Amino acid sequence: MKRPTLKAIAKRAGVSVATVSRALSGRGRVDEATREQILRIAEELGYAPDMAARSLVLRRTENIGFLIHAVQSTSPHTFYGEILTAVEQESRRHRYHLHFATVEDDTLPSLIKENRVDGLILVGCDLSPSLIQSLKERRIPMVLVDNHLPGVDSIFTDNIGGGFQATAHLIRLGHRRIAFITETLNNLSFRERFEGYRQALEANGLPIDPELVAEGERGFEGGFVAMSRLLERARPTAVVAANDPTAASAMRAIRVRGLRIPEDIAVIGFDDDPIAVHTEPPLTTMRVFRSKMAVLAVARLLDLIKNPEQPALHIRIETQLMVRQSCGSPLTLS
Repeated sequence: MKRPTLKAIAKRAGVSVATVSRALSGRGRVDEATREQILRIAEELGYAPDMAARSLVLRRTENIGFLIHAVQSTSPHTFYGEILTAVEQESRRHRYHLHFATVEDDTLPSLIKENRVDGLILVGCDLSPSLIQSLKERRIPMVLVDNHLPGVDSIFTDNIGGGFQATAHLIRLGHRRIAFITETLNNLSFRERFEGYRQALEANGLPIDPELVAEGERGFEGGFVAMSRLLERARPTAVVAANDPTAASAMRAIRVRGLRIPEDIAVIGFDDDPIAVHTEPPLTTMRVFRSKMAVLAVARLLDLIKNPEQPALHIRIETQLMVRQSCGSPLTLS
C-alpha cells in the first residue's frame, strides 16, 4: 500500500505543501481551522511522519513525559485523569507524543534515564521535592501542574483563594461555627485550602477552633471518617471539605447521625468533580479549571523545550464558586 504524502494531503485540503508541513510540525503560522482540517485529513489517510528521521534532524524526540505519583488515580473523570486526558489531547494537537509514567519514590523512570522525552509535565504534590530537584539538575525542561516549588515552572490552582471564598460564602449565609475536614493535611493543596479557610475566619473576626478541624484518611472514605470524628466532639452548622469526594462521604456521615443537609449542617466542597451534581442535595463547590491548567502546561513546556534558558514562571489559576443546594440560603438557617 502506497504511503500517503504531504502532497496528497495538500491536494485534498486545497492548500500548499508548505502549509501542510507547517500544520503537521506545529511550527509556523497556520489558521487554526486549516490546521484542524489538515490534521483530520492526515489521520484519515493514515499519514505518519518518519519520526526517527525527524528526531535526527530536529535533535528532539518530539515526546513529552507525564509523571505522577503512583498513589494518585488517573481513571477517567478523576481529578488527575481529566488533567491527563487534556494534556494528551493538547500534546497531540502540537504533534507531540505523550509518554506516561508513575513513581513511588525518588527512582527515575526509564523514559528519563534513557532520554526518551524532550520535557516533562510533573503532576500533583505527592511527587517529592528531592525527585523534582534531581530532574532539575539533569536540566530537562519541566513544568509542575497542581504543585509549585521555587525555581521550577508551575501551573497551579489558587487553593488559598478558593478556601477563603468557600468559607466566606458560608459566613455570608450566617454561619459562625464552620468546620474544615480533609483526608489529610499532609498534602500541599489541602493545606493551602485550610489556610484559605483560616484566613477567612480571621478576616471576619471568627475564632479558629481546633475542635472544628478534622482529618480522616486517604481515599473516598476519608470524608466519612473525618466527619464522624468531628461530630463526636463538636457540632458545626457548616463544613468546608478539602475536595468533593471528602464532601460527598461526609454528607453520608451527617445523615448517619440523623442530621439534615443543609438545614442542620451546610456542606461545601472543592474541585467541582462530576460527583458534585449527583450528591443529594447537589453540592456547592469551588470549580478548579483542570483543562486550562493542562493546556497552559503543554504550551509552557513546548516553549521551554525551544528556549530552555528562561526564568521560571508560576501561573496561579483562580477558582469559581458553584452554588448549588448543599449550603441552603439564609432563610433555612435556624
